[in-house]
Amino acid sequence: MSSTVSVVIPTHNRPELLREAVDSVCLQTRLPLEIIIVDDASSPPVNAADFNTPDGIPIRVVRHNQSLGGAAAKNAGAHAASGELLAFLDDDDLYAAGYLERALNLLSRHHEVDVTFMAVAWFGPYSSGGTQNYELAMRRLLDHAEGREVEPEALVFGPALVDALLLTVPMGFQRIVVRASAFQRIGDYTEHCILWDCDWALRAALDGPTLLNQSALYRQRAAGQGFFSQAETTLKHLRSSIEIRERLGSGFQTEANFHPHLRKTFRHASAGAYFNLAYYLQAHGQNNAALHAWLESQKRNPSLRLCKFPLRILASTFRRLLPGHKPG
Repeated sequence: MSSTVSVVIPTHNRPELLREAVDSVCLQTRLPLEIIIVDDASSPPVNAADFNTPDGIPIRVVRHNQSLGGAAAKNAGAHAASGELLAFLDDDDLYAAGYLERALNLLSRHHEVDVTFMAVAWFGPYSSGGTQNYELAMRRLLDHAEGREVEPEALVFGPALVDALLLTVPMGFQRIVVRASAFQRIGDYTEHCILWDCDWALRAALDGPTLLNQSALYRQRAAGQGFFSQAETTLKHLRSSIEIRERLGSGFQTEANFHPHLRKTFRHASAGAYFNLAYYLQAHGQNNAALHAWLESQKRNPSLRLCKFPLRILASTFRRLLPGHKPG
């Protein structure tokens, strides 16, 4: 267990939560080589001297003079890190005390794996809903991912994880500890992508075997601290889900990189994502946009079963034309 780990914490205008996050790193049973705080244009700026760390663990601050977003902040921290392993912690979340030690143990024992996903436990006033949704998503994914238990509470995955992640990417598959060399190979977080953690998880699964630590040592806060309204976030996530599938799937369509199974898998996943968008748009009264999204779904994977959907749109449009109809 000689590997060293750098912990990267992106932050923007959350000084009190940031201090809690840093404290949770300082309480680890296996301390990191360094803590890198990426200050994404906070006002006032983050000052490394404001933090006390045990055993002289250095805290370095990488400063963005204008906000570039979470993906860019994570990338900046990864590029600045000097550890053999990279761990990431959002500024509003916490590590349980054994988080780093568990990840390092797993990666030191399983040399065939370069990425370990870390299961999460939710806390805060809105944690019950997050926990319920997370557990449902994890069960759905594990039913399809064909994980192989290599030790208690540790599963290793092969290619089937790609198909499973195209169905759902639970939060546990968005929290990673990764060898720095593998992060360079898999690539940065995609900065234009809203669902950058989901996108990176898919690319990691495409790269080779991965591991899931099933003991919930990443503590995910649910206290209404998010920056977006739910409706706005839902639509952005639906469109981002389509973009990820289209972009990654396009890589398997060239003659030089022809993978029939993956090509079909991503095409069908894109069709499903477009239909999810169509359903959402129709439910919110955007019938023309819903019909367009449905057509895009049918182009990628024609389905007789879903051909009733335009009738749903037509019925919705007709109801809106009736006298006395109240919008919304």
